[in-house]
Amino acid sequence: MKFVGEFWLLDVAVELEDGNPSIWLWCKDKEGKTCIVKQTYSPSFYIVSDKIRDVLENLRSQQLRVEEVDRKIRGREVKALKVYLNVEDVESAAKKITKGLKNIEVFEEDIRPSTKYLIENGLKPSGGVRVLGKLIEDGVFKIMEAEKVEYIPDMIPPPLHVLSFDAVYYSKSGSPRPERDPVIVISITTLKGLKKQLVGDEKEILREFLKVIEEEDPDVIVGFSSNRIHWNYLVERTRIHGLKLTIGRLNSEPHTSIHGHVSIRGRLNIDLEDMARDIPELTVETLEEFVSYLGLKYSFDTVEDWEVAETWEKNPEKIKRYSLQRAEALLKCYEALVDYIFSLSELTGMPADYVLTASTGFRVENYLMYLAVKKNELIPKKPEISHVSYIGGLVKSPKPGLHKDVVVVDFRSMYPSLMIKYNVSFDTLSEDGEYVSPNNYRFRKEPEGFLPHALKMLISERRRIQEKLKALNPESIESRVLNARQKAVKVISNAIYGYTGWVGARWYTREVAEATTSWGRQVILESMRKAEELGMKVLYSDTDSLFLQDYIGKLESFLKWIEEELGLEAKVDKIYKRILFTEAKKKYAGITEDSKIDIVGLEAVRGDWSMIAREAQRETIKTLLEKGDVKEALKTSRRYVKKIIDGDIELRQLIIWKQITRPLDEYEATQPHIVVARQLIQEGWRIQPGDKVGYIIIRGGGPLYRRVKPYFKASKNEVDWEYYLDKQVMQACMRILEPLGVKLEELKKTGEVSLTDFL
Repeated sequence: MKFVGEFWLLDVAVELEDGNPSIWLWCKDKEGKTCIVKQTYSPSFYIVSDKIRDVLENLRSQQLRVEEVDRKIRGREVKALKVYLNVEDVESAAKKITKGLKNIEVFEEDIRPSTKYLIENGLKPSGGVRVLGKLIEDGVFKIMEAEKVEYIPDMIPPPLHVLSFDAVYYSKSGSPRPERDPVIVISITTLKGLKKQLVGDEKEILREFLKVIEEEDPDVIVGFSSNRIHWNYLVERTRIHGLKLTIGRLNSEPHTSIHGHVSIRGRLNIDLEDMARDIPELTVETLEEFVSYLGLKYSFDTVEDWEVAETWEKNPEKIKRYSLQRAEALLKCYEALVDYIFSLSELTGMPADYVLTASTGFRVENYLMYLAVKKNELIPKKPEISHVSYIGGLVKSPKPGLHKDVVVVDFRSMYPSLMIKYNVSFDTLSEDGEYVSPNNYRFRKEPEGFLPHALKMLISERRRIQEKLKALNPESIESRVLNARQKAVKVISNAIYGYTGWVGARWYTREVAEATTSWGRQVILESMRKAEELGMKVLYSDTDSLFLQDYIGKLESFLKWIEEELGLEAKVDKIYKRILFTEAKKKYAGITEDSKIDIVGLEAVRGDWSMIAREAQRETIKTLLEKGDVKEALKTSRRYVKKIIDGDIELRQLIIWKQITRPLDEYEATQPHIVVARQLIQEGWRIQPGDKVGYIIIRGGGPLYRRVKPYFKASKNEVDWEYYLDKQVMQACMRILEPLGVKLEELKKTGEVSLTDFL
């Protein structure tokens, strides 16, 4: 019988049925019941050629279904052949089909069929769908065969069953290895209130874990490092015991998918480590740091990786307690972030678990692919080019020192606005274009470019959401969801300009990025001149903002001039009671009218400095900005110098963390963190690109890289205190004090004991 239903789209997959690809949409109905919507689907790709008739004849001789269609390539209209297949591996099939064909271009064969299905039908994961079709089963799952599926915007997610887990492995030496080291604890919590710990015989732990997943049947599984470590580890351990990790719906095992994501059939696999790794303020990207960054009040009885084996033998309850704390904290993080995650997913068209592992460039690209299909624009392949740098936004060198009463004028979405104003896009770039950028790239006025159209849609969507929010109770669920959605829209719109200069972009166009920044620099220069003409003092400029003094009575006319003469919108972002500029660009600290302290670019907010150096600088800044007194700031710095002299420092405050950004064999051997990383690998620890290595500088002769130890192997009596004084604490403090006229010798005078006596 005919069936019409509305559902919330959880995930999408391609399944082979009778040897043919079928799309499975995993959905939830309004009551929270799981539904599978099946639809037959023929994946496809496109061929463009000057000799389209010859190509068409060749394809038909291969007994292929081919359709001649009108499409565009970067705005240029072309005739294309759409080739339909009944296989899942489109890329391999396309290579075989086109082998021997000359003078052709192939498009969209490298897009996954599930992604292609979504963008061709305009469907959005984490959004609503209306299904017209036939209900074929209504048991544990509701199963439908769809004739037609349509997108429904603004659907509020139904009740989802969410489970979090944490697993602990026992290794006597180095990182746990799945072929060798057992699972000793798995902790599980759910939003429904379940708290469970699995301990004892490893095989029984794994059996019980599978049983809990089956019984609870979660829609979302939340973990930390689950993509990078846990799922692969647990798959291997279950195989060793003759089991299968059937945690997916319909008794399926997890498998590695795109962007390093592990896919679990019919469920969302949310790995919050993927979000933590996107936050530059985090030093070591642990769950503890992530929880603190989110402002959540939660305490941990932390056990470091290298302490697990010894602690398990001496105090197993501590391990169990810590593991359960982690599982509970993951649920709290999920609740704090879920609205934004689902909003970003729906906006970009990427399933919620994929969108977390994908870079900003891939998120933007997925959004643009939806628009490309609507505008009949063929989606190009990823380019194979090396990185090419270009000049960025204008940054005026600051006037060093402490300044009072400074206003920050921010150009709202300057780059998107300039791209719209000058119709900057890959398909409007033309030698005879009417708009000429300051660096002499030309763009046509008409027709409207692909990227300006995308930006207008995003701006229109954000305004629509903002209007809708005005009529809602701020405490309502709908208001919370829509507020998260408008933030996601802003993130994507501001990233489109940068996307065009990213060498991995399908629509990479360096000229677009360079032209946009050149217009941006022109705007800032003209605005600086106007501000000075009005009698304001320009202390600093940074890409799309100006820091101005003597602004009272002049600001309103300045903002009006920007709107009327430049055609852009600017607003007061914040007003600093006091602000400190160092001699370097993009490094300053200020205190706002409501006593909030901002620190930008300085060691205090950088993870590659020791905790004691960051703390010393942060407290010096705090004293200076709150009291406005250089002498008091100097006193604060001296207290930290004396702490080093007295050895009144915990060892963990001396750890320096550095990230491994590429394979170790691509590094020179003389970098301290690489030396430590190689040492740890020899001892059995797993070190991969993206990991951070913590080390401490110890006493001894020779260069620095010969005087490093892994942080958990160092002791206080071997610390090179002179290094931490000279190269860490005093250097960080002098970054603040030197622009104020303080000399290094003054910092060394700590009172009863002088630094020269110590050295």
